[in-house]
Amino acid sequence: MADHWLPISLKGQFFSDSFFEDVRKDFETAVNEVLTRHSELRTADDQLSSYRSLRERDLNDETQAMKITEDQHGFKVVLDVHDFQSEDVKVKVVDNREVVVEGRVQKNDGTFRSSKSFCRRFNFPGEVDMNAVTSAMSSDGVLTITAPKI
Repeated sequence: MADHWLPISLKGQFFSDSFFEDVRKDFETAVNEVLTRHSELRTADDQLSSYRSLRERDLNDETQAMKITEDQHGFKVVLDVHDFQSEDVKVKVVDNREVVVEGRVQKNDGTFRSSKSFCRRFNFPGEVDMNAVTSAMSSDGVLTITAPKI
């Protein structure tokens, strides 16, 4: 099978849309892991704002919250892409075995030009129906990829 791009379903806000209910705890864990790894001070009520502040100062793969989980039905990936609009993010299945998530945006502001990008690649362990992989993005920039087991 050739490489193919996945459509990204657009959803509501991550913490209020019931679609994301089963991955919220995973996202919070990923945010907490990033903050701990970077020794960021925070309180329980402002983890997300502390995380977003860190991302503004240091935008790289090590500060991007991402978590892969497995249950009896399949795998889920939750990934923060709030620095990008939905049209700037692409999800692709490569060679029926690898998932690639890319984000790229360029801004022109008069004489000032800036760009930012990321690329995350991963393979799911075990048998996954790569033809049934789906992706959804919340309105506040959290991407969830679901890969059912065969």
